[in-house]
Amino acid sequence: MKNTKGAIELSMNMLVMIIISIVILAGGMVLLYKFIGGAEDIKSQLDTRTDSELERLLVDQGKQVALPLHTATVTRGGSHVFGIGILNTGNENTQFNLQAKLAKFVDEQGVDQTSTFNALEIQEWLLYDHDMLTVKENEHRKESILVHIPTTAAKGQYIFMAEFMTPMRDEQGNQMQYGNTQTFTVTVT
Repeated sequence: MKNTKGAIELSMNMLVMIIISIVILAGGMVLLYKFIGGAEDIKSQLDTRTDSELERLLVDQGKQVALPLHTATVTRGGSHVFGIGILNTGNENTQFNLQAKLAKFVDEQGVDQTSTFNALEIQEWLLYDHDMLTVKENEHRKESILVHIPTTAAKGQYIFMAEFMTPMRDEQGNQMQYGNTQTFTVTVT
């Protein structure tokens, strides 16, 4: 009788463990789909005004890299999508890599506080495609940069740099930049 009771307890414990595992797996899958769906929404948020301005700068004026509408005021906990475009005026099927990072932070009193911040932490505020982009000769491509400001962010003005790099290297072994560095400013209130 004692063995039967132990076997039943073991079976019940195993059943509980399986149920808990299934719940955790389902929760993880829901989170994964939420993140993937959020990234797709960001891609579609490039509004028509930004899209038409990028089209004008890239196609009509022939700029290699353009970032129109480059300032935004965002409250803590909010986000904003910037649009950046690239026009390949060089070789066919050239690959480019978008890189964005914090250049400067000025607090509400106008004091430069850049050195007091962890650049990697602020880098996590930026969501964009880090993969190599292939752009055919004389064609252009538009990319989105989402800036999500955490609720704990310091108020002030954050100035970011965005640039497109090519896989080609200079004499020092650094990636070569394509076009001009673009800056965009986020004022956190």
